[in-house]
Amino acid sequence: MNDSSENQEVEDNQLEPQEAGVETAGDDELAEVVESDEKKINPLFSDEAEDDDYDYEDLDDEESRVVWYFAAFFIIVICTGVIILAASVAQDNEKVQIRIPEDMSPSMINGKRAPADTPMVLPGLISPVIHSVDKANLNDTERVIGVTVGDKHRAYLANAFESFGSKVVNDLIDNVPISVTYCDIHERARVFTSSSRGDFLNMGLGGWVDKEMFFYYENEEFKHSAEDAPIPDYPYIVTTWGEWKDAHPQTEIYMGGGVIPKDNKALNK
Repeated sequence: MNDSSENQEVEDNQLEPQEAGVETAGDDELAEVVESDEKKINPLFSDEAEDDDYDYEDLDDEESRVVWYFAAFFIIVICTGVIILAASVAQDNEKVQIRIPEDMSPSMINGKRAPADTPMVLPGLISPVIHSVDKANLNDTERVIGVTVGDKHRAYLANAFESFGSKVVNDLIDNVPISVTYCDIHERARVFTSSSRGDFLNMGLGGWVDKEMFFYYENEEFKHSAEDAPIPDYPYIVTTWGEWKDAHPQTEIYMGGGVIPKDNKALNK
């Protein structure tokens, strides 16, 4: 009786470790499977140290690949931005600040850029082309310089004086020499004459110096605003074409064109 009980107890003791081993082995395998699944669920944002051994080549989850693509894209964008910012800062530090002296910077007069000093010797136009009032197809708002000699009235279109070669118009009105000048930068006109009759004045353009036009008259130089010009001034008016022709219906008008003399007697040196 005692022998059989002891034998049964021995068999039970032999079975318990084996059964326990089976159960223990099953639990370990299950834990490894769960841990492996957890790694594959979110390998990018896991804090587990074991993620370093993760085999990314076996990653077949589409959602995980998209996450990786976006992460790589943002890393590239950030790195590129840092490089560009660093290059820009370095370039700004290397820039040389260039300052133009005030006496060399472009001058603005009446909202227009004045030309640089340009001395020259240009003869004034002679024999200007004159039109009757009915031949002038002009807007009434056009600016003109009006001159009256006796009972003759003549207008000179301001826009016709824009080019350097036409700044001086040497004209004759009833044998009276009339030289008309106009500066479109200063918007200033000036008319000259002389006591001689029957011939054009020997007046020409000297160019632009000290922010102003200057002229020659028989080898004498003077500025457009000079009070001691070598020839006398003649009265004139600056007005609009509409007002001038209303006041002088029989007026004539110069709108450009003339003869450039071969010999420049304004500066005959």
